[in-house]
Amino acid sequence: MEPFRYFLGKALQLAGLVTMTGVVFLFFTRMGMESLLVWSLVGAAEFYGGAWLLDKG
Repeated sequence: MEPFRYFLGKALQLAGLVTMTGVVFLFFTRMGMESLLVWSLVGAAEFYGGAWLLDKG
């Protein structure tokens, strides 16, 4: 596996985990459910996109 793809995949997974952690924290604030759903989908796409890159290599 080439190093660029590996580090990009790991970075995407980390960004997805950070986004999902932020969604959990924002759940307890006044943020609307629609925004939380959108950010949850973004976080999941980042995480699984990174996992896909790692699995592809």
